[in-house]
Amino acid sequence: MKKMWRKNDGVSPVIATILMVAITVVLAAVLYVMVIGFRPPINNASAGSWTDVRATSQTSGIAKFGAFTGNIEPISLRVFVMENGTDVGYISWGSNIDPSMVNWNNGPDGATVTYFDYDPSGGQVNAGDYIELSGLLSGTTYSFETYNVATTSILPMTGDNPLFSTP
Repeated sequence: MKKMWRKNDGVSPVIATILMVAITVVLAAVLYVMVIGFRPPINNASAGSWTDVRATSQTSGIAKFGAFTGNIEPISLRVFVMENGTDVGYISWGSNIDPSMVNWNNGPDGATVTYFDYDPSGGQVNAGDYIELSGLLSGTTYSFETYNVATTSILPMTGDNPLFSTP
């Protein structure tokens, strides 16, 4: 019988080193992508303030905006209105440059909202802008919560208490 010769050498040390480095690089890249993917998103949400929230008569009131930490366009803002703790719709803007395009969606019958833009040229909600609510019920407490549509998050507001009671 014929004897077969086998070479018992393994993989060359140079090739083994190259393979180990390549596997290490791939594993490091996969781990990096996983860690970046699991990190919570950076919250660039704005915050704002109320400077004057009060009843102006038995059936009306105002809510005046203060400063914002970021640029808030009217079209990205929703102001939810509660009447004695019960949701009575939300205020939204249909345009960034036309303040008359404000709506009280699902608001009480006969109630209206008007937006006064302190600086209409900017297309943003600025300190001094305010909303006036009229046609309200007397002897009722109204409160507000703001929501940023662009970031789909509640917009934190500081300053004046966001509620008033009509006399």
